[in-house]
Amino acid sequence: MTMKTTRAIPLLCMAAFLAFPQESAAQDQEDESRKGFYFGLQAGVSVPGDYASTRTNTSSVPTNCDQWLPGETLNDGTSVPLPLSECSTRTFPASPNLFDLGSGVLAGVQAGYALKALRIEVELFRRGQSGALLPLIIPGDEKQAEFVERSEKISDFRSDHLFANLYYDFSGMLSPGATPYLGAGIGMARQQFFYSAVSVRTNDRERMRQLGRNSHAAGLASLADESLSDRILAFQFLAGVDYAAGSRMSAGLKLRYGRTGEFLDGDNPWRLLRGHESTVGPTPATGYDMPVHYQITGDASYFWGISLGFRYYIGR
Repeated sequence: MTMKTTRAIPLLCMAAFLAFPQESAAQDQEDESRKGFYFGLQAGVSVPGDYASTRTNTSSVPTNCDQWLPGETLNDGTSVPLPLSECSTRTFPASPNLFDLGSGVLAGVQAGYALKALRIEVELFRRGQSGALLPLIIPGDEKQAEFVERSEKISDFRSDHLFANLYYDFSGMLSPGATPYLGAGIGMARQQFFYSAVSVRTNDRERMRQLGRNSHAAGLASLADESLSDRILAFQFLAGVDYAAGSRMSAGLKLRYGRTGEFLDGDNPWRLLRGHESTVGPTPATGYDMPVHYQITGDASYFWGISLGFRYYIGR
């Protein structure tokens, strides 16, 4: 059977499966030689899809409730900061933001057992992405009119994957030394990244008053920076071709599509909240015992990977 090499590997493998011939005695002998334990190494490139992340202020407090700021009377006659009885913390979710994490490196190891056409395998690999900075100010948005700078950043993104994989090898379908295969795996991923955010208010105190905000917040910054992590479920589909390099060695290319579940990190305090600690007020009586926290969630995400790998069979 001949096929054009420009065809995609999955189509080639499926066609080979449908045309799979009856095994001969020689083929049986060859399959017997393909039994046994193996281990391998791989390295390549990881290309993720856009990463949707949402920051939720789980115990937010409005600017006019900030007890750290000096008091004043606004243009409408309201005295700020408002009393604590009117300033209980609240949950305030933001809209999801899409981060282009950029391509990165994928590398790992695997160990498995081959039983004729079937292989079972345990695989451990890490992929790392560069991260992305996302400006957040939207012109004309009244809720953001007091800010001159707002941004979120995800950097040092990495994910450690542990998979149990099952493969089917289409031995002899391309040539005696080339073996295409299909596979699938399920496992866990430990996803982690460094999250940072910056919000800087305008220095124009009169502009703050026009917006109905305590003008003493003018020019103050809120900053967040924290290393976040979570363990999440993951699965993958795999396809590739291995080329024999002797009786015990093989080398080949592997293509994978992986998907990980939703990311959730615990509550974190702001490193700087309007220029002060991440609480409602400076003393217990004014809300020092009321911390202001945020939480980061990430939607289920996917990635593509292509890698060059080597396998060594033990005891052949």
